[in-house]
Amino acid sequence: MDKIVVTSRRFFMKFPDLDYFYKRAEEMGASLVPVYSEDDDELIKHIRDASVVVVIGREINSRIIENMKNGKLILAMQVGYDCVDIPKATEKGIAVCNIPVYCTDEVANHALTLLVSVARKIKLLISETEKGRWDYNIAKPILNFKDKNLGIIGLGRIGRALVPKAKGLGLKVLAYDPYIHDDIFEMLEVTRCYDLEDLLESSDYISIHAPLTPETNKMIDEEAIAKMKRGAVIINTARSRIVDYGAMYRAVSEGKLAGAGIDVMDVEPPDPKDPLLNHKNIIVTPHIAWYSEESLNNLMQYSMDEISRVLSGKRPRWILNPEVLYKK
Repeated sequence: MDKIVVTSRRFFMKFPDLDYFYKRAEEMGASLVPVYSEDDDELIKHIRDASVVVVIGREINSRIIENMKNGKLILAMQVGYDCVDIPKATEKGIAVCNIPVYCTDEVANHALTLLVSVARKIKLLISETEKGRWDYNIAKPILNFKDKNLGIIGLGRIGRALVPKAKGLGLKVLAYDPYIHDDIFEMLEVTRCYDLEDLLESSDYISIHAPLTPETNKMIDEEAIAKMKRGAVIINTARSRIVDYGAMYRAVSEGKLAGAGIDVMDVEPPDPKDPLLNHKNIIVTPHIAWYSEESLNNLMQYSMDEISRVLSGKRPRWILNPEVLYKK
């Protein structure tokens, strides 16, 4: 019987009720084993004979993978996959998959919501009205969106979904993505920036939708921020480590940037004393961009469908290391 191990704090936060997963595992003729401990040694005890490991956010490192003796699939139950050591899994002949399509519209909507909220200074205004004050002058200046430039970093599914939403506000859209062909930019009627520097210098708002890789780690650092327009806004619903939040905070505090909207933090949950949480021009949401009731159901269904495909010997839909299939 195949064994499916589900683990990680974020998995159990999203799915406190495992009834759906138990039912689907039973339909596959497999057993489902939840591992609540965050200790690697404890996880290793359970994954030695597991066919599948399912994780959200938790690091599945080379040591853990080395101990998967019967492994067929590591499923990063999320869009990002930086938590899994893919080269090690490939070496062991284990497929690695993510679920890249379950919340595309939700994240694009949330990015736009943060952009509008920061630009319209909603956090500042709400804090004032809660104190019984009624003076819009504290929020000046607020600018119209028409003919301003939105720069999108990463023109994958979510970046592309953001394009028509942003245009609906009157924004002109630029994008930087060195891995996308020109015809995608032309189809979307998006101005291509071949160099990140060009996008930074031209954009009034920047929304990040790139994966976390060695190339994108701290891509938006102090040097990059220095190239941005004065009064620009950063939106990050991707991965926290793409942005140097310390440099971003200083830039907002000093007036170089008008503000920021972020849904991902370096440590989650963050320290309540983290200065990002209390800055009047920075909006922080609790890693919720992915969520709607529909996307939650999509994530459950798509994930178990992917596991079912692998355990029945079929090609997975969203494999990240297809070379393991050719080896087999």
